Amino acid sequence: MNHKISVSNTSETSIKATLNDEQIFLSSGSNVAQLLQLQDIAASSVALVRNGQVLPKSRWKETLCRDGDQFEVFALVAGG
Repeated sequence: MNHKISVSNTSETSIKATLNDEQIFLSSGSNVAQLLQLQDIAASSVALVRNGQVLPKSRWKETLCRDGDQFEVFALVAGG
């Protein structure tokens, strides 16, 4: 599956990141919550690691994506 977010305004700066080992392009100024929304990933059912560290869901809206960021998204599984 190829995860590429196109930049709607060509004069806008884009950044390159990886999501689950696949290259993506984001608009400069995008936050982590927007990244997940643009990828159709339900925020309520995942955990996110950014550059090797778990990023708490409470910080997704305030955390801007940066060029070279590496994201890993993990599905949460309930059970016993």
